[in-house]
Parts: sequence; C-alpha cells; structure tokens
Amino acid sequence: MIPLLRLTQEPPLLGSSFALPIWVAGFLFAAAISITAILIAAIRRSWGVALAGLLLAATGVFATTRFNSKVDIVDYQYREHRTALAALAEDYRTGRLPKGPLTLPPSLHTLSPSGYAYAGDTAVFVQMWQNWRHESGTGLAYFADPPTDRTIVNTADGDSGHPQREVGGGWWWIS
Repeated sequence: MIPLLRLTQEPPLLGSSFALPIWVAGFLFAAAISITAILIAAIRRSWGVALAGLLLAATGVFATTRFNSKVDIVDYQYREHRTALAALAEDYRTGRLPKGPLTLPPSLHTLSPSGYAYAGDTAVFVQMWQNWRHESGTGLAYFADPPTDRTIVNTADGDSGHPQREVGGGWWWIS
C-alpha cells in the first residue's frame, strides 16, 4: 500500500481524479486479503497466526493512513519546486512581476495544474489544488513580510484562505 500511496502522490497522478480511486481500490483489496487470511486462520483455530495477521493489518492501516496527510504532500511539493519558487519570490521582491494574474514558468506546471497564480500587494500566490467547480482552492503564497492571523489570500474564484504554516523560504501553505 505504501508504494501505491507514493505513486498517487507524485506527478502525473497527484491532483488527478484517478489518484483517489486507485488508492481506495488498493486499500480495499489489501483489507479484503487481510480479513480473509485472519478468518481462515481463525476457522482453523490457529489463534497465533490470526493474532499476528490482525496486528500486521492494524500496523498496515496505521502506516498507510499516517503517510496520507496534506502536510506530507505540501512539503513534498515545496521540496520538488523549491528552486522555481525561489526564483518566483526573487522576481516578486525585485518588482519584476506585474501585479495581477501570472503566467507560471514550465517548471511550476506540475505544482499548479490549473495555472492559477497572481501577484498582489502583499504576496504572490500559486494554487496547488482547486475543486472541480473552480470555487475552492489551496496553494502556496510567498510573503515578503510574515503574515498575521488576519491575513487573507484569494485561493480561487470566490474563495479565500489563511496562512496555515510556513513551509520554507518565506512560502506559506494557504488553506
């Protein structure tokens, strides 16, 4: 399950509509195999094997669900695109980015499949995810000055978010 989970968290499957069904199907298949093995061991009155199977299954569920967190995905995406994000932040700091919608460089296309990005007065925002109606999103924002609790960032048409935590280099995860 862990290799399957990693496969669905990396491009080209990351953010696609295929990632979740693949992960759920794999999880259900692993659960069915585990339950079948435990039941067969219990029917044969092999209690040690049944208990070991139950412990292995519980450990697998814990390990798999622990690695499927937004924090892991955001950190992975930041690490993969750190150089391009640093260049974008440098352009913003030096005033080379025009205010308003941005055309992202090719190196950031896998970070932002929608291409939704903009430079504002206080931040530059790059959208990482949006729902199918394009009305809700999350992403990364670079702030020249650290944001406050009241900082609001437009994350999609009709949606705004707040900085959740700094991921590095002045970039914050916005949700």
